[in-house]
Amino acid sequence: MYWYTINYAAGSVVAFLVGLFVLNRGEARRLTRQTWFVLCVVVSVWHAGKFFIVLAESESFAYWAAYLIYVVAILIPPAYLHFILALLDEERFHRIALATSYMLAAVEYILLFNGGLITGVSHHFHIGYYEVPGYAYWLYVSNYFVIPSFAILRLSIAFVRTESAVKKNQLKYVVYSSLIGFIAGVTSFLPIIEPTLSPFGAPVVYFYTLPITYAIARYRLLDIDVVIKKSVIYAVLLLVLLLPCFGIVMLGQKLAFGFVNYDFSISTLVLFIIVAFFFPKLRFRTEEALERVLFRKRIDYRDTLLRSSQDMVSIVDIKALSNNLVRTVGKSLGIERVSLLLNNDAQGNYGLEATVGLEFDRPQAVFLSRGSPLIQLLQRRKEPIVKEELEWVPVGPETPQTVETMAKLEAEISLPIVSKEKLIGILNLGHKEDKTIYSNEDLELLSTLTNQAAIAIENARLYENLKQSQDTLRRADRLSSLGLLTAGLAHEIRNPLVAIRTFTQLLPERYDDAEFREGFQGLALKEVDRICGLVNDLLSFARPSKPNVAPENVSDVVDNISRILETQAKEKGVGIAREFGENLPKVWIDREQMKQVFMNLILNAIQAMKEGGSISIATRCIDRNGAEPAGKFVQIEIRDTGIGIPEESLQHIFDPFFTSKDEGSGLGLAVSHQIVQEHGGFVTVESTVGKGTAFFVHVPVGRPSRPATNRRARLNEANLNH
Repeated sequence: MYWYTINYAAGSVVAFLVGLFVLNRGEARRLTRQTWFVLCVVVSVWHAGKFFIVLAESESFAYWAAYLIYVVAILIPPAYLHFILALLDEERFHRIALATSYMLAAVEYILLFNGGLITGVSHHFHIGYYEVPGYAYWLYVSNYFVIPSFAILRLSIAFVRTESAVKKNQLKYVVYSSLIGFIAGVTSFLPIIEPTLSPFGAPVVYFYTLPITYAIARYRLLDIDVVIKKSVIYAVLLLVLLLPCFGIVMLGQKLAFGFVNYDFSISTLVLFIIVAFFFPKLRFRTEEALERVLFRKRIDYRDTLLRSSQDMVSIVDIKALSNNLVRTVGKSLGIERVSLLLNNDAQGNYGLEATVGLEFDRPQAVFLSRGSPLIQLLQRRKEPIVKEELEWVPVGPETPQTVETMAKLEAEISLPIVSKEKLIGILNLGHKEDKTIYSNEDLELLSTLTNQAAIAIENARLYENLKQSQDTLRRADRLSSLGLLTAGLAHEIRNPLVAIRTFTQLLPERYDDAEFREGFQGLALKEVDRICGLVNDLLSFARPSKPNVAPENVSDVVDNISRILETQAKEKGVGIAREFGENLPKVWIDREQMKQVFMNLILNAIQAMKEGGSISIATRCIDRNGAEPAGKFVQIEIRDTGIGIPEESLQHIFDPFFTSKDEGSGLGLAVSHQIVQEHGGFVTVESTVGKGTAFFVHVPVGRPSRPATNRRARLNEANLNH
């Protein structure tokens, strides 16, 4: 009896709470949450009625409790159907079924109040009072089976048809939980069929609400398998541990009082279960709260180190990363002297990268060879080395040299930084300011930090290698473009040289002709200036320069490049038309890098028209969506009437070394795309085979927050400040 009472009371509370939780915090749509809340309230009141009828000591009170049970029990099938159809978003397609279920519930209410559903209650010796069915009780039983069966059928059909793995997993557990809940509820009919039977499953009907609540509230059941398995394992362990304790409690009662009070024993068992369930959680939270009160400083530095270990991964410069690491460790733990040595593969040693509180006459001369005893010991042990421990307990003949090396670095502890079983660095820590020793917790936190530092260092080195590779590709593309440019300029320079040569040949014979002398002199000077201008443009393009962002008129930049290439275009029968927008805002760009971009695009356009054609170059101001006139980008359009690019090749044109031409490295577009991205812009392309191609370069207006010139420096500065 007591077991029934406890579970019915628990069922009432749990069902109501989970319904309220879903209503306020669920991720499902509103109607699904509302119908689930109604169903949970109905189940909660049903459990409350069962609780009251179990406790009833008079027939009149039991009869009132039975009426309460059936007032809500009649609503369970239609409320469940409504919830399932809302969950599946099918309530509009099954309005007739939904309306029919509620109409049948209305008929049941009429029969209930007329005495046709239940006629009263009777007392069963093993479960107490129980309802007596009336002549129309079969309608209630039929609705209990038919309506939920239809809902579960709709669930099963949706489960089979859905292609979403998450949705399928969700529906699977809703089906399983529903079957368990209604099968457990069926046992409430057993005492009506046979008075000697007990409704053994009815008290735990509320358990089926838990996984469904999780499904609705989170709208996913990705880890419910793990939750269920862990719960079962935890329950089994509790039984294994608590049953012997329960046996001892019963035996103690027998020995002390001569009898066993089962209510007291069960209460004790329930108390054991509650304590066993909540104690681990309360213990960790209590420990954490007390640590924050009593050991505030330790908690603060632990949080700082853990946060720093996560932030380090975002730093891509080795120097900035090293400074960040030593400063964070020194400040968090109050360490006077910190140093970091990193592996240098090129020199074959471990060089000093960053320090705090240490001064060396020549920091670049501070290094350890790979054969150093300290390096060998760290590589072999891969765990922190404490100088004082080495002095007390030597680990080998090289111990004195190891201690001496640590003393020169003023290090009390040396922590290895290991990546892929290879020692890539050493973090050396001196005395703390308060002269306290390093605890095991300190060493564990620092080991975690060095593990994260190893990942960050490898990432930073990979980033540097990538930048070097990009610079190499850019230089290769520049040289390729330079060769094509030189060939075009050779023709451009030859024409003025012919005029100058002619003037110098005729000058001795016609020196006295003032008109000839003055006319050809002016022409020769003009041609020399033209040659100088072309040579200067060629040199400025060929000369490697550091990125230098400055406000520029992009129309002038693209016009300059197009005029250099005009002679080469004319030789192939290609005309270049320019249409530059007026009053365009200046953009912050590296002039020489953007010249390379426009050089690549115009050369590609010329080479795409083997039988002549035209190139149109236009500049305008647009926004991100392409609307004119106002906007945040200056757009440079370079359109040709060439052969076009096949659709299957469009997605690869910015890949390095991809080319559809007979000649060329395939680097031009890849490098151009990278340069524009580094300026905060983007490149788009339109192409139709047989009609031509248009490239659109978009450069942002206004001074960038992180110009390309100092992008890495600013990123590192931000990380250090953080």
